[in-house]
Amino acid sequence: MNNNPWLNKAFTDQSLKNIDNKFAPQTASQVDFLMKKMQLSTGDILLDLGCGAGRHAIEFALQGIRVTGVDISPKMLEEARKRTEIAGVNVDYRLCDLALLGSLTLDNQSFNGAVCLCESGIGVLGGENSDFSFLKMVYDLLMPGAYFVLSCFNSIRRYIRSKDTNPHFDYINSTMKWRPNIEYDGEYLSEIQRQYTPSEIKLLLQLAGYIDIQVLSCESGIFVDKPMGIEDIEMLVVAKKVD
Repeated sequence: MNNNPWLNKAFTDQSLKNIDNKFAPQTASQVDFLMKKMQLSTGDILLDLGCGAGRHAIEFALQGIRVTGVDISPKMLEEARKRTEIAGVNVDYRLCDLALLGSLTLDNQSFNGAVCLCESGIGVLGGENSDFSFLKMVYDLLMPGAYFVLSCFNSIRRYIRSKDTNPHFDYINSTMKWRPNIEYDGEYLSEIQRQYTPSEIKLLLQLAGYIDIQVLSCESGIFVDKPMGIEDIEMLVVAKKVD
């Protein structure tokens, strides 16, 4: 059994279709928001962590940003390269498990910003210790004053909804066991997802050295400069490296 569902081709194929149908229409407005929020300019260098099929990486590149995209899925990166070529832009794609980001040799060792969106990193790397290590690795790759923007699941909503009765939610450790009831290429997939309250993710970021942390709303894929709602499924977190 694969340790990561994104290594399963059938699951990846189906997920890509879902992403294209549900989230692709919001991509341009999301990147516009991030360009302003992260104070990015043409020629800046960005790290897209968990880039998938290049949805955000390509849009950033179209706005003149030099992007390095990192993902664990060979299938997703294959698709990303095809889409990037069609878009007529350049993105440097790298295959790597984000939990092992520190082992990856990059052409650039200092970035003007980094993103990790759509729950592609924080919460699915193996628990809070792995998440903390990841946050520190990203911090070391940022230029002073650069921003890191990530999204992760909002556990407050899960606590409200579960009321201690959801058998897949461990309310002591704030983890959800994701396990669809269908097979993918003859394989049943599962994943443990660490979910966070805003105060928990802020604390991890602060311990990793980040400042000026904001927890914003990204409900229905719409990035806005207002606080996360209690019932939001996920949160958009903005953090800055010390100048």
